[in-house]
Amino acid sequence: MKRNRAQRYIVSFDKLILLAYVLLCLVGLIVMLDISSVQSSMMYFYRQGLFFLISFSIAVAILYAFDLEKLRFLAPYLVYLTLILLVFVLVKGSTIKGATRQISLGFISFQPSFLARVALVFYFAHILDKRHEELLEATPAKFATNFAPLIILTGATFILIILERHLSTLIIGGATLYGMLIYAGAKKRLLLLILLIGIVGGVGVLTHGADYRKARLTTYKKYSLFFKDRNTSKADNSDYQVKESLTALTSGGWIGTGIARGRAKHYYLPEARTDYVFTIIAEEFGFLGAIIVFGLHTFLFFRAFRMANSQESQYLKFLGVGLAMNIFCNVLVNTGVSMSILPPTGNTLPFISYGGSALLIDSASLGVILNISAKRRIV
Repeated sequence: MKRNRAQRYIVSFDKLILLAYVLLCLVGLIVMLDISSVQSSMMYFYRQGLFFLISFSIAVAILYAFDLEKLRFLAPYLVYLTLILLVFVLVKGSTIKGATRQISLGFISFQPSFLARVALVFYFAHILDKRHEELLEATPAKFATNFAPLIILTGATFILIILERHLSTLIIGGATLYGMLIYAGAKKRLLLLILLIGIVGGVGVLTHGADYRKARLTTYKKYSLFFKDRNTSKADNSDYQVKESLTALTSGGWIGTGIARGRAKHYYLPEARTDYVFTIIAEEFGFLGAIIVFGLHTFLFFRAFRMANSQESQYLKFLGVGLAMNIFCNVLVNTGVSMSILPPTGNTLPFISYGGSALLIDSASLGVILNISAKRRIV
């Protein structure tokens, strides 16, 4: 005799989050078409189109097919998998421009550091929910004792990312996890100590790390508005990309030069498809175009944050907030670098920059956010 099993059907979800995501991806395709049309091949546009179709399908599949509460037990194993992949990258990964960050899979190059940020958000959400009462009362000493696995796994992940020379991912991931601790209600003394450890560690990596990081800081001091003693008269080869980005940004004006008149995409800006895609948008579509793109990212973040904050499940609340912050911190770093507000560092603009693994993982995160927003009916 067959048992009647109750099934839960999605009756609604936050369609405005989905709309913002699709619009950003379409902007990315338009920019890839624009850049590819004047460079050597249309391959980048075609591949980005294929990445979008796959990524969109993954986001929709996660929305409809996953029960996040039932799958939360997998969070630690996702971190373990990420650690294995990060070690594998250091042993067998491809080295590009002095950094070993990716595994070549033929058609696509996968960067496990992108997955690491998301895996840690899942793990933090799981632990912060499970031991929330302990967190609220945790002094630095108690946190070190009661949350030792969290500290060890996070530290191991960050050390491997440092060895891969992917500092931007470390900054974005660290800011996201720190934001989750603030949101979860950690004590101020604990937050201050973690911040001081992060600052000391960051200064140590910059001052005693690779020479190229010191060169980037020197370039940043020359062109950043935050330094009064700026001196751009003594430019060298390391300044080239920052100079070209600022030149393109300022030439765009309010409404831009227009697609046909953009200069930076004609090989003047080496990383036009990835790190500096926001510069291309600002040059050709002007300040108004750039602010619309940034506004879409901001709308997506606040919409997702508000939606997650309204959840009854504390785990889903932490998870949604963490994923939203992870995407938005990435946006802030990318746009900050383009405008020389932050030192040059290699990271892409979510949903817009060229790149398969970044788009796939960001889209999967978006699918989780949509899943959290879904309203279900038991039939």
